[in-house]
Amino acid sequence: MVRQKKTPHPFDAYLGTAIRASRTRRGMTRETLARRTGIALSNLKRREDGVNETSVSELERIAAVLQVPTTEIVGMALVDYSGGGGAQDGLQMLLESMSEASPIVDDEDNVTYIGRTAPGLRDAANTDERTTTD
Repeated sequence: MVRQKKTPHPFDAYLGTAIRASRTRRGMTRETLARRTGIALSNLKRREDGVNETSVSELERIAAVLQVPTTEIVGMALVDYSGGGGAQDGLQMLLESMSEASPIVDDEDNVTYIGRTAPGLRDAANTDERTTTD
């Protein structure tokens, strides 16, 4: 089965722009930020461009290296996402868009859970059924 490529949420572009703005305000190159965060340069570029999602752990590492609160970067993105309103407006819009989003997991992706299975005692002990005779 061929999986469809995951499409980033429109908010990811705003978050990437906020990351880029924070980085450039501090006079840091993308290469330096990538090296200091441990995020591959190509991945960081895709996050700044809004092509890929930025994980929470990546955002925390980026903010730590840039020495800004994570909330500052997210707040900038939310203000821009709201179209010039406040961060609260952007958050409301984001929450509304997430509740309308289609599920990421398709029915074909579901796997039937069969429960915990344990080996039999003989298998667990790695013994042989044969008995020895003297």
